[in-house]
Amino acid sequence: MSKDVFKEMSELKEKGTRGAIATVVSRKGSAPMSGDAKMLVREDGSTMGTVGGGCLEAEVWQTAMNIIEDGSPEKVSFDLTADEAGDSGHICGGTVEIFIEPFDAYDPGLLAEILDVRNRGQSAVLATVVQVGSGKESSPGQRKMLVKRSGTMIGEIPDFAAEIWRESGQIMRQGQPSLMQFWAGDDRPGAKRRSAGDATEIFVEPITAQPLVYLFGGGHVSYCVALAAQMAGFRIAVVEDRPSFANKERFPMAESFYVGEHPAIFDEIPVDESNYLTIITRGHANDEIILEWALKTPARYIGMIGSKSKVLLTYRHLRDKGFDMDEIIRRVHAPIGLDIGADSPGEIGISIAAEFIRLRRQGEEAMQDALSSKKINLRKKS
Repeated sequence: MSKDVFKEMSELKEKGTRGAIATVVSRKGSAPMSGDAKMLVREDGSTMGTVGGGCLEAEVWQTAMNIIEDGSPEKVSFDLTADEAGDSGHICGGTVEIFIEPFDAYDPGLLAEILDVRNRGQSAVLATVVQVGSGKESSPGQRKMLVKRSGTMIGEIPDFAAEIWRESGQIMRQGQPSLMQFWAGDDRPGAKRRSAGDATEIFVEPITAQPLVYLFGGGHVSYCVALAAQMAGFRIAVVEDRPSFANKERFPMAESFYVGEHPAIFDEIPVDESNYLTIITRGHANDEIILEWALKTPARYIGMIGSKSKVLLTYRHLRDKGFDMDEIIRRVHAPIGLDIGADSPGEIGISIAAEFIRLRRQGEEAMQDALSSKKINLRKKS
């Protein structure tokens, strides 16, 4: 998602400038862009962000300009199969649905809460009624609801608040949006489809700051990870016991530094379910101490550098301390990085950042499937 669209919308609303927001709410097949892509369209026709480019984006822009004038939100669908999209240049073999709504759909108080969540590096989910099903009614003031990590809800979608609240935890953990569907008389997501036009559709999207990567270790590989991860939209923090390896001169892209001995420094590091913990220190003993602590955190990603033999030895030590081997193998990405034959620090940094991206974009289930070979090899040796 373009990370500044909410802030830009807030500033434009304060100036009295009109505009619209387009959001990808459903994507099937190999349609372009991630499922959380957004594009902001100002009343002068200028834009921020993207929902796919090409003719698709041109049609979204035109619809957005119309919505700015009449104020009514609209969901538009695109079939990007070869037969339907050959003339547009989008031969992607998929379909995409985009919801376009005016700035007025965002109550100033709700928008302020969204910005506060992002500015504080916290997490929440935003639910938006995309389509009102047959037999249902929805007033403009009951089409959005924000659920914070604490469980606090701002705004309301009366008929479906409980269902949205139940789904919110998983969406925050996985960082993946979801299009929930409900049918009259059977208000449960996932019910047998009757007709798409009859369903109430609610798009639930994670609201977070850019994901934060904690780099444990300030060596050459960590520096390359920091460069690649920053380019991919991740925030960087460095954890080191040597001040000369954790500073702005060495890591100009980092937003924070934690300098101190392990394990004492751990008490100073705030970790939540959106964080990525990357263990790349100069010694196996340090790696094991950090991994033991990391497994007790709710971090979304835990990765550790090292050969398969070193990884297995570390796992066995932790098993002897009472950790469950199955959980270790499930949670820890080790040897770290996608297997692309990386050798130099730069290549290794790219392979690790690529693993971050795969998890962020494809989710934990796809990640586990993709990394099954690592786990099979480790199990064979254990």
